[in-house]
Amino acid sequence: MVDDAVDAVGRHGVAVARLDGTSGEREEWIFNTKTHVFLGEHTVQVKRNSGVDALIKPGTVTYTSAIMNRAIVDGMRETPAQAG
Repeated sequence: MVDDAVDAVGRHGVAVARLDGTSGEREEWIFNTKTHVFLGEHTVQVKRNSGVDALIKPGTVTYTSAIMNRAIVDGMRETPAQAG
């Protein structure tokens, strides 16, 4: 659990985290603190590796995302723009 995680657009929330013991990366799924709506993901390097992977320093964000729009559609492969 991460008490203060930040998504790609700077929104703060709480996160459920999973540490990959092999790569040393921690993947965080970020949720709004009050509504628990999924905000996005954040991956950060937390352990220094060896070899070529040693170039990624602990604390480096390797991936981040933010969910900005949500929509409900009537069928598979239908995009929100097609929904009437």
